[in-house]
Amino acid sequence: MTATYNACLRTGRFPVNWKIAKILPIAKPGRETIAHTSKYRPISLLNTEGKVLEKLLSKRITHHLYTTEYLNENQ
Repeated sequence: MTATYNACLRTGRFPVNWKIAKILPIAKPGRETIAHTSKYRPISLLNTEGKVLEKLLSKRITHHLYTTEYLNENQ
């Protein structure tokens, strides 16, 4: 996985299959017995590898902003 993440960071590409979400309808609280579609809310399940890559990017960007002093310490 490390080689995959490094390749993504080096090339600047995010794999397309990591962007696909599975959407599940979840009944709103107290409305589980009603069959109307407006009584449900969609929940998106994202790929775990994509979430990890996003977290790595976030940490790298934050570290860069603080080390180059682009962000104020109060932000």
